Amino acid sequence: MKVLFLEHVINVWKKWEIKEVKSWFASNMLFPKKLAIELTPEQEKKHKMEIGREDKHRRELIENRHNLSDILNGKKISFSVKTWPNGKVFGGIWEKDIIEAVKKNFKIELSKKHISLLDGHIKKLWEHQVFIKLGKDSMAKMTILVNKES
Repeated sequence: MKVLFLEHVINVWKKWEIKEVKSWFASNMLFPKKLAIELTPEQEKKHKMEIGREDKHRRELIENRHNLSDILNGKKISFSVKTWPNGKVFGGIWEKDIIEAVKKNFKIELSKKHISLLDGHIKKLWEHQVFIKLGKDSMAKMTILVNKES
């Protein structure tokens, strides 16, 4: 008997997976606990259409991430900051500052989880590399220029 699983069980089956199981197992274990339903031809057709929609959506998301990565990769953002007499940046440049600059310059919305700063925040003048992680499959490398405010 073919069944469509409605719940994910670790190391056994995944949600929306189709498997062949014994009829006694399906009727005694899966159906009463609402873990699976019997796969009819209509449900199989609906399932294939849903998988097709999900694949299309996933491909569009990946394509959008790559486009954003191409836009941001290699770009430079400048900041003018106040400094202490020894040359250290007063306060520093944080993820939120980079997010605001990217939004202002490139019209791209980011969140803190996308920004990867090696030392937590930027505390020194000069050039700094920042990685923008847009997903597991795309990343952009930007340069942050920190100049002394005149």
